[in-house]
Amino acid sequence: MRMGKHYLWVLAAYFSTVLFLCLGFGVIWLIESDPIPIQFVLISSAIIVSTQYVFVLPIIKPPRLTIRGKSLLLSACLASVIAALMTLCVATFVFSVYMTLVKQLPRDDEIHEGFFFVVLGVSWLFWTVVLLTFVNRKKRDPSALVRITSWLFAGSIIEFLLSIPLAILVSRRTNCYCSTGSFIALIFSFLSAFWLFGPFMIIVMIWRKRPWTKDHCFNCGYPRDRTTEVCSECGKSF
Repeated sequence: MRMGKHYLWVLAAYFSTVLFLCLGFGVIWLIESDPIPIQFVLISSAIIVSTQYVFVLPIIKPPRLTIRGKSLLLSACLASVIAALMTLCVATFVFSVYMTLVKQLPRDDEIHEGFFFVVLGVSWLFWTVVLLTFVNRKKRDPSALVRITSWLFAGSIIEFLLSIPLAILVSRRTNCYCSTGSFIALIFSFLSAFWLFGPFMIIVMIWRKRPWTKDHCFNCGYPRDRTTEVCSECGKSF
């Protein structure tokens, strides 16, 4: 993809995100009668699209001319944030199931701020170490990001689908459901799936059509010698 096309895709993604958030918050406004400032929508959309772009950049651009390959540090850190949110979803989902279905105490299904931030922080540190180790073992091959994105997107969809019936069940048994584990799991699993949808579609459309791999080593970006199956610069097989 050329740089001009990059900008067009980014603008299209931004306006699509703004439209989607406006529709979503519009529904909330009709239910809660509490309007959302348009500035919040514009800033949120910019954050979502910019982080998505940083995440997929190693995938859509050819690798640098270096034996170490392209740095995947930022992409791995962003992926660890999503993984941490999904871990939080699992923890709150299990807590909600235990309080609502096992102990039959739906009114006690409430997530406190301390639990929220501790689980999120510890999970982020854990997944940062795991994902950085994973991509470094793959010699910074962007194909590692493809696997990570596919795994996270599938997991977020599963979490979201599982959270829907539990959230409905809990909402019928309590007057305030905003701080319940099921509602938090539902919201954050949806946000994770929504954020991952963009990178996942980029992978589907671009990953198998990388034109630079025909003439350059995908690991280091060095021009390929068609008379051999091994890169003369980094030694990796084509």
